[in-house]
Amino acid sequence: PRLEWLLLTSEPVRSVADALRVLRWYQLRWRIEDWHKVLKSGCGARKVLHRRRRRMERAITIKAVIAWRLMLLAMLGRETPDIPAEAVFSDAELGVLRDFCWDRRLPAPHTFGAAMHALAVLGGWRRHKQHPHPGAEQVWEGYSRMASTLQT
Repeated sequence: PRLEWLLLTSEPVRSVADALRVLRWYQLRWRIEDWHKVLKSGCGARKVLHRRRRRMERAITIKAVIAWRLMLLAMLGRETPDIPAEAVFSDAELGVLRDFCWDRRLPAPHTFGAAMHALAVLGGWRRHKQHPHPGAEQVWEGYSRMASTLQT
């Protein structure tokens, strides 16, 4: 059976091409919603409490960039898992992930997908049938742990 639905928009839709353009924008809206979720829950933007507005703006701006990177990592991990890990991670980051994999007897992170898997496991992710790919929160936690290892 056909599915019929209505998308309300203020954009003029006079052709199939116009309708497809509006649908693409609607799809991107969900990415923005996901970004807000990562910013709030993964990066803890709600926890930023400074007495001065300027400090709060700076902290949230930094977290916004981090949220974008986390979303990019999670998305690329699902869409392009076979690219070399070196295309996204620095040598130092890969060194931390290799050591972690060695300790946990996980496969070495040669591909980006394997590196993302290791990063998520470092963040506490456990692969389940219901959750075959790590979420942004596990990636955030793994990335935070990796970054703190690099600073010591």
